[in-house]
Amino acid sequence: MDTVGELLRDAGADPTRLNAQFDQLPVPASLDYALDVETPPAAVTAVPELPDGRVVVLAGPEVVRTRCIEGLRRFAGAANAPVANTWGAKGVFPWDSPHHMGTCGLQARDFELLDFEAYDLILATGTDPLESPAVRFALAPVIDVDPPALSALAERVTPAPGPIPSNELYERLAAVAQPGYVDERVPLHPARAVADLRAALPPGGIVTADPGPAGLWVARTFPTTEPGSVVVPATAAPGIAAALALIAALRGREAIAVTTEPLDHATLAVLELATQLAAHFVVDVWGAGGPVRAATDHLERLRAAEHDPGVAIVDVPVDHSRTAELVDAAGPVVAWGGRC
Repeated sequence: MDTVGELLRDAGADPTRLNAQFDQLPVPASLDYALDVETPPAAVTAVPELPDGRVVVLAGPEVVRTRCIEGLRRFAGAANAPVANTWGAKGVFPWDSPHHMGTCGLQARDFELLDFEAYDLILATGTDPLESPAVRFALAPVIDVDPPALSALAERVTPAPGPIPSNELYERLAAVAQPGYVDERVPLHPARAVADLRAALPPGGIVTADPGPAGLWVARTFPTTEPGSVVVPATAAPGIAAALALIAALRGREAIAVTTEPLDHATLAVLELATQLAAHFVVDVWGAGGPVRAATDHLERLRAAEHDPGVAIVDVPVDHSRTAELVDAAGPVVAWGGRC
């Protein structure tokens, strides 16, 4: 598996201390997928027998990395099963699919509110313990299924009767996000800032976000329609959002990196490297101030920045106190060791 440092060097960055600091960080599966990094064909492993009963699926980032998304979709359709995805697997189902339960693993009550304990079986596939260790989601019996086995498993599963039920997590988060998307106040509601990112992102573009306050809201509320469009690492590291955006830009993809002020030294070093390499991407900096005076200014500035040469920085005031609404809805943040 490539590391972030290796991809930086492959893209033309000198093997300096900047690259070395990323050498131990694996490339997130969603970026790997979006850049179409060459991946060996996934070996089909033994196909397990599933017991009778109601099945819920938890899909993790290896479903994306191994290019087994269609197998997951075939299984969910054949089983008439709901699918929850960790944030490294955003986009395995569009946000409006009847199979889509929502993005999970970010907060303490996610799996409780998804009602995992009400199912007879949790089918876990491609999960990453850095995102969701089993101790959090194993509220019912669990079977681990390798992603390459999903297509074959779809041929032998019995569909569950009746419609796929709604879940309380999706409803609670929608109650926070839906009004936030259209909130006109400044500083911006974080969900409004995320909605602007979605609106500004060109086809085939990528949003990367630093773990923490920005990453939480991007992972939670970005209305994903395709895998690989949102990259929020499972491991927090200074400068990681900018580094991933730089890699995407050097591979010819439009990219927006989302971070918070003040910019750390690693992020500033990445931006300096990007300037040396004549790379273009946008950095959306969520802070306390900036030139945004009306909610519509943010989207306008993002769209204008996409046409600027080099690294374009957009400073936007964001009301981070609204994170308390997410905590009220789904409990304390547990992603990245609770860093938020």
